[in-house]
Amino acid sequence: GLPSHSNLRFVLGNGEELLANSMIMSFNSPVIEDMTTNLFQHTIHVPEFTKNAVQCFLAASYSGGIADRISKSNFREVNKIAHMFEVGWLIEGCFGYFKTLTFGMETDNFSEQLYVFNEAMFVMKNLKKRNYIEIVIKGFSTRLSETRYFISNYLNTAPSHCSAAHLDVIFEIAESKEYILLEAMVEQLDKSKYSISSNGRYILNKVCSIDRLRFTHKSLYQNLLKKLEGIENPSGEDFMLILKIRQESQKKSKIQASIPYATIPNLFHDYEKLKSIGDIDSLFKFLVESPEVTNCYIFYDAVAIWLNQKGYSSYAQFIPEGLVERFAEHKHSRGWKPLSLHYIGADTANSFNRKIFENMNPSLITYNRYHRIESTRGYTPDELFARNHDMKFKFREESIKECTKKGDCGFILRVTAGSSKKDNNFDIGLLTETKLYPDDIHFHDESLSMIDFIHFTLDVTENDGPTKDPTFPTVSWDSLKVTWYGKPRKDAANKYWSWGAHRFHKKGSGRPHPGDRYRRGQYFGDPSAIRLRPAVYYFH
Repeated sequence: GLPSHSNLRFVLGNGEELLANSMIMSFNSPVIEDMTTNLFQHTIHVPEFTKNAVQCFLAASYSGGIADRISKSNFREVNKIAHMFEVGWLIEGCFGYFKTLTFGMETDNFSEQLYVFNEAMFVMKNLKKRNYIEIVIKGFSTRLSETRYFISNYLNTAPSHCSAAHLDVIFEIAESKEYILLEAMVEQLDKSKYSISSNGRYILNKVCSIDRLRFTHKSLYQNLLKKLEGIENPSGEDFMLILKIRQESQKKSKIQASIPYATIPNLFHDYEKLKSIGDIDSLFKFLVESPEVTNCYIFYDAVAIWLNQKGYSSYAQFIPEGLVERFAEHKHSRGWKPLSLHYIGADTANSFNRKIFENMNPSLITYNRYHRIESTRGYTPDELFARNHDMKFKFREESIKECTKKGDCGFILRVTAGSSKKDNNFDIGLLTETKLYPDDIHFHDESLSMIDFIHFTLDVTENDGPTKDPTFPTVSWDSLKVTWYGKPRKDAANKYWSWGAHRFHKKGSGRPHPGDRYRRGQYFGDPSAIRLRPAVYYFH
């Protein structure tokens, strides 16, 4: 039959009726269209929804927008009714509203944080969709202080028997920063010295199985063990858990030397994920949605490398108006630290850089809110890539006011050598075992958290004079972008090193690896004359 043009009645739980035009409602909802056209229904019962939510739903269907109607008080029901009647644009609108709330959370506002967490859990449980959870995890992923604040408050205020699903999401929020859970457990045990809560047992069983925490946060882990062993008259269940944790700790401590470092997380991304993207808007969408993009540097590197490989880097017309502003807005919504002006200023020929300089958004770039830390020496390509070695960096955290230890404060990045056959062997990690540090440099536990806030790059100098004469002009390249270039590897002849499109040899002397994926390469000259000096930007 034809759609009914008479008023359609939505009946609330108390019997009150709200009227709507069936044609308009059918246009928005295929479910309502089927009910009115095929089933000839003129009445729809919605007893589970409040009047406010149904009114919002009807008004949105008439106007095509919800911006001035949706609020935290009616969001859950409006989102649910949108899904029930399969109103696609309204489902997207609710999701957009939720993303705005999530990325706008304040660091010390637990009620805001708890609201988005609970709404995401509700959607996952009742609507069987995980996209809201993914947004919450993404919202917390780069905000260490916010993550710590939320997890501590949640575990202190949550019901004593949370569902495993809730606690599993808490683990996902703390991913790669699980030491925050150790901190929260120590705090809980300080308050309750006689037992471990059900939530606490679940968390301890999971977090204490993460071997690296014993080494990256040794003092915190030992403090937790001390608190657990200090529980007076533990229950049988608590006793068995404490015994298990103690046995695991003793067993793993014997192999500590084999796991002495933490891998840098913001490195070795795959260029293939960028290569197939055809336009800058699609690239931007990918970077906004990718869980790999967790700070401004990774985002910027992807744009700069993509433009270069597409051959667009010198042409401003390929940078749409407003792109830099969109970048700045996304950076703000994620709570990211700004880019170092020094880092992007190294490449003034890049059209994206010129757009950033024209914009000069103070929230996007900074002159001084970062540390640039260079290694104490430079390396030939073979020295850097083809052998196991330690790279030393001198640096003292601002929180360390005085230090009486021998040698310089700093840290070591330990290199695992690459090979021509298995280029995935190459790795770089922060050496965390203080006993493995030499006499001339020492490591402080306060620097452990820097692992999530450093961005690795390379400075290159090349002196290709007749006899490598030190007076011959030296050419320098500052802050090479390597984030999206995978791992270093040798050419097909197993002679020359490349890191992505950066080729550490003369053009023509080393053929690209078979199946080379890079349209454009940068050649640096005679490998014996090249010196690579690793550097990190620390933006915590």
